[in-house]
Amino acid sequence: MRFGLFDKFGALNSQPVFAAVQHGLDQLGLRHNSHDMTADVAVIWSMVWSGRMRQNQAVWQAFRAAGKPVVVLEVGMLQRGKTWKVGINGTGSTAFYGHGLDLHRPQKLNLQLKPWQTFGNDIVIALQRNDSEQWIGMPTTEQWLKQTVNQLRQVTQRAIVIRSHPRREVVVLPDCIIDRPLHIPNTYDDFDFDRALSNAWAVVNWNSGPGTTAVMSGVPAFVGASSLAASVANLDWSQIESPARPDRNAWLISLAHTEWTCEELATGKPIARLFADKPKFDHDGF
Repeated sequence: MRFGLFDKFGALNSQPVFAAVQHGLDQLGLRHNSHDMTADVAVIWSMVWSGRMRQNQAVWQAFRAAGKPVVVLEVGMLQRGKTWKVGINGTGSTAFYGHGLDLHRPQKLNLQLKPWQTFGNDIVIALQRNDSEQWIGMPTTEQWLKQTVNQLRQVTQRAIVIRSHPRREVVVLPDCIIDRPLHIPNTYDDFDFDRALSNAWAVVNWNSGPGTTAVMSGVPAFVGASSLAASVANLDWSQIESPARPDRNAWLISLAHTEWTCEELATGKPIARLFADKPKFDHDGF
């Protein structure tokens, strides 16, 4: 089996990650070429079809149409700037993240769950990009936001805070509070979501990082079924005043296996986990 690494279509911070994946493939004795459309497996950066990543959309469509797997690398949220998401055919709950679980991995990554909050007044709607495959089949962000606010207004009188995506224009709606994300100094692309959570009763987010971050922080989340947080969140907006607060320990163990450090990627083990159902690794393929 041959891997095609589409490293020229990655964000600026993707190069060390691609280099680690390449080293990992070498450790496993697996063949790889740069930008090889005839490969058996594609490795791309992100599912945002914009800027440097725009050409990844053609790669994604070609490989998926041929029934070939696409390994998607992406900025992680467990340890921002240190762990990187690695999954097959997606970045949400429908992606595959590998075989087997290390029950102690959350501790190894120093991941902790904060107790569920039962206070707070704000409902934070965290918007996301609509030029991503994660948003495929959805209305425009503004249409979705209007529909969501209308649904929430029918069941709650709490303050609604609209938190724009850091790289998208602010969307303003009447009687809503606007919260523009602020960049955290001395980081590549980390933002102050903790501030938005400090007075949050719940977070509404379709299927991107804020839903997962909210659940880890003890704030109930209302998400779509494709969110990584779906199994421990709420799918019914009408229950905003009585959100579920389930046990999250098993979920955290699984979540910890969606992201890996460059040091781990360089060993090849995260890639091997993705294809562990293959009989063996060798220079000629599986």
